[in-house]
Amino acid sequence: MDINIFELLTHENLIFLAILSCGLYTGYTDFRYGKIANSYTLTLIALGGISQALFITAGEITWAHSCATVLGGFGISFAMFYTGIWAAGDAKLFWGIILLMPPSAFSQTVETQFYPLILLTNIFLLFFIYVTVKAVYKMPLRLQQQLISESFRMQLKQFPRRILEVFSYITVGGLAFYIPSRLGIELDFALRLALFVMIAFAFNKGVRRHIPEKYQLAFDMLFVPLAIFLLIRSLIDLGSLIFYIFLISLCLLIFSSYVRSLFTKPTPIKALKPNMIPAERILRMPGPHATDIHVKVPVGFANPAADNIVVDVSSEGLTQAQIADLQRLAEQGCFLKFGNSLLIQEKIPFAFMIVAGALVNFLAKGMVHSFLRDVDISQIL
Repeated sequence: MDINIFELLTHENLIFLAILSCGLYTGYTDFRYGKIANSYTLTLIALGGISQALFITAGEITWAHSCATVLGGFGISFAMFYTGIWAAGDAKLFWGIILLMPPSAFSQTVETQFYPLILLTNIFLLFFIYVTVKAVYKMPLRLQQQLISESFRMQLKQFPRRILEVFSYITVGGLAFYIPSRLGIELDFALRLALFVMIAFAFNKGVRRHIPEKYQLAFDMLFVPLAIFLLIRSLIDLGSLIFYIFLISLCLLIFSSYVRSLFTKPTPIKALKPNMIPAERILRMPGPHATDIHVKVPVGFANPAADNIVVDVSSEGLTQAQIADLQRLAEQGCFLKFGNSLLIQEKIPFAFMIVAGALVNFLAKGMVHSFLRDVDISQIL
């Protein structure tokens, strides 16, 4: 059988090989050394920019679609880095890969044409599977039951406050759906969802942070009548919404507790080393007699804007200067009630998951569930 090598070297196959080779190598360096060289990620981003131009020239996508991919990929990368979930190398790797991937790699997805969200969904599906498998093999059943029980009790305690916050976000973020429809603008659902998150985030950072904590509850209650008026058509819909919010937030709480238990461990402050990743926040608060006290706050996202943070969750890890400050405060007795230790997060191989998510994207031609939905089980069996 004659094989024409030039027929195999299609643009899509070359992209697949570029992502596979460069991605696996950067994944190895990330796992082995905790770093991804800029030379590789910036090369992927540059090649991705060229690919976007080729896709437009070939008529595979429009300028608007390409702009949505470029800006959306950058927005997701920056958000994941800003919140401390991904390191800078992981974020740049994601952006480069999403720019490289051809439209044919998303041909089976009908829910949305916002490619960055499709790739992100596949990546976090793999992350969920990774956490689940690791929990089965590494975590005793009794500890799992304890985590679920504690998460459920915490959810019951926090839910009345959380449901009011969700109603306020629904009311404000709902502008992302209301305004375009009033203007007759048709937007992809994923773009509206991204706009919803941006509006809610801006509302949280720009308005909520300036309201004293004792007035937060009253402030959130102001949005409840408007949210019900705009979104709820019956008491059944209201009950269903509250139930789904409870269920989804409980699942996220349980999942985050699993991640915290599997990937974090307390480390003596005197044993800290550069690039170790904090998994908790230490705040400096005003105490009695004009002295400062230090408190620990378990968090899931970074908050670099606050000025009273001694150490924050950060995917970039601790610097030598931060370690010196922490050790100085420990010597002064500021962390005695914490056992002079800090919760440190083990490295999560997100670079491998980003690459694997892209390869799964190629195989499924979109989201994994689209592939499973279209597969004929009888042909497999």
